[in-house]
Amino acid sequence: MNNDCVAFKYRSINKYLIESLVHSHIYFAEPSKLNDPFDCQINLRDVFCRALKLANGNKKNIFIEALKNKALFSQWTQKYRDVGVFSFSLNGDNALMWSHYADEHRGVRLRYRFSDDFLKKDEHKIQGKCPVSYDDNALVQWLINIPNEPPDELINNFPEEVAKIVLTSKSLAWKHEEELRLVRQSSGTLKISTDCLEEICFGLRTPPADIDMITKLAKQYTRCIKFSLANRNETDFGVTYNNFSPMS
Repeated sequence: MNNDCVAFKYRSINKYLIESLVHSHIYFAEPSKLNDPFDCQINLRDVFCRALKLANGNKKNIFIEALKNKALFSQWTQKYRDVGVFSFSLNGDNALMWSHYADEHRGVRLRYRFSDDFLKKDEHKIQGKCPVSYDDNALVQWLINIPNEPPDELINNFPEEVAKIVLTSKSLAWKHEEELRLVRQSSGTLKISTDCLEEICFGLRTPPADIDMITKLAKQYTRCIKFSLANRNETDFGVTYNNFSPMS
């Protein structure tokens, strides 16, 4: 069974894109620097307080005991404040993504493929891949629905379990992104194989000079062999993607 990770990155044409092509790397952002100020920035103590108001019986006692344990929250902060997040989309034909992240169709859509072996290499320190779930109250709902574990067991398991929710949950307002995430132990750039980049697609408004520059860089520094252009199709708002062979 093929467990390759295939997804799309919509990008503007700028020095960061050029550097990623020339040096064959991807960038894992610090949670505090993501474009959504709520993303990965959930106040865990506040979450427990809100969950406490909705709980009853033994679950209420568990939350009360957890709130008394300062180590529970400091442990989370220490362990996960330095992680890195690389975000891309499972949707390669997303009009909003083209507009928001690819400079209003003047940029590119990159298609990456990461093998299962690449994701599991110890030196890459990738903790996992996961599609983002969209829920305006994800962590509170998770706490309410967890088993009635004793407080000490909840505290011992809490950091790893809650990380999956905090790092891969976003507001429903972002649902259109259909986001997939790679989470790494640290932020910054990660060197990738030159064949991880499978395709570069240019937007409806990408200037010819930029198309020429990016295709030349890709052919020189990567093993990307597929290039395409976005074009209007026969519907009012539709787009089709046509392959082309760049000039040498």
